[in-house]
Amino acid sequence: MNLHAVSLPQLQPSPGNLVALCVLPSFTAEQPLLLALNTDAELWKIELLTGMTRQLATIQLPEWEPDHPVQLIVSPCGRFAGISNRFGKYAIIIELASGTTILTLERGEYHYDKSTYPLAFIRQNDQLLLAHGTDWNRLELTALLPEMKPLSTRTIPNPQGESDAEKAHYLDYFHGKLHSSPNGTFLAETGWVWAPVGVTLVWNNNAWLANVWESEDGTSLDSVWQPLIDWDLPMVWLNDELLAIWGKLDEDLLDEEDWGEEGTQSVIMIYNAKLRTRHTVITGVPEFQTRTDLPDVFVHPQAQLAASSDGKLFAWGRAVPLQVWNLSTQQTEHQQLDHSIQPDLYHAETDLFLKIGADSIQAWRYE
Repeated sequence: MNLHAVSLPQLQPSPGNLVALCVLPSFTAEQPLLLALNTDAELWKIELLTGMTRQLATIQLPEWEPDHPVQLIVSPCGRFAGISNRFGKYAIIIELASGTTILTLERGEYHYDKSTYPLAFIRQNDQLLLAHGTDWNRLELTALLPEMKPLSTRTIPNPQGESDAEKAHYLDYFHGKLHSSPNGTFLAETGWVWAPVGVTLVWNNNAWLANVWESEDGTSLDSVWQPLIDWDLPMVWLNDELLAIWGKLDEDLLDEEDWGEEGTQSVIMIYNAKLRTRHTVITGVPEFQTRTDLPDVFVHPQAQLAASSDGKLFAWGRAVPLQVWNLSTQQTEHQQLDHSIQPDLYHAETDLFLKIGADSIQAWRYE
């Protein structure tokens, strides 16, 4: 088994120099769709198999840096997109049909450039929710559909307050990239705390709807894995309950008897959010790169995890060729030797690995 190149047509008309891609839900569309952002701050819709493109909007993101890493996400219903520089202070939410910016978001000044802007769409039955950062240690929950309204209004805790009530719910933790489970029940992230070290958290979104403090100290909040060398770790939900996380413990902060079955090597830990237990640990996993050559960009994991519908787990990144595991056995199935293949995205619907090219998208399929 290996990666085989798949020929895709040139993009027409050219969407320019692209900096980010994500899957755009197609539903009744005949073609698998992508959403792309270019260096001119233009959003484009791309028909993957025909190469036909259409410009949807020109974004207005404060302090936009097209040469810095970009976060581009789409709501499960395909109606909205969220955009930020990965380490930016601001984010925006765009309604794709009209190209209108419906929300401009800000997460404060304090060390905002050290982690990914917290931003995630959450599907809850007939509701579409948005989780987003408003400060280094604070997340908000906002309903977008059927109507826009805040859902987590609360008083900001004062850690220097004199009373226990003033100090209650204070979270000493820097939020990072958010990952919603497919059915919207759980939210996961790896943020950081002072040392600095990474800490992976998971909580229940239904509990958050009932308790505005759930992301601070709710009963469903579970510290899954810590202390970790890095944060904003590569993660992927395998289904509605199982979460795969690629990382490594910080051995300098743990006694050897506390290392756990993963030891201090790079592993992929699979966590069961419903049972709040570890499901399994995959060992023999390469370490990802964190160094960056971009000026004014903080070191960060440059790697990805993805899962196929037929039970394959994929891992790859800068200087890490594609690794493949069979999830039913947790055994290595394949290690790609070609370091030059560095996809930007795995498109599960077509089972293709995609990379931005000049007026084209390169594609490979694992067979």
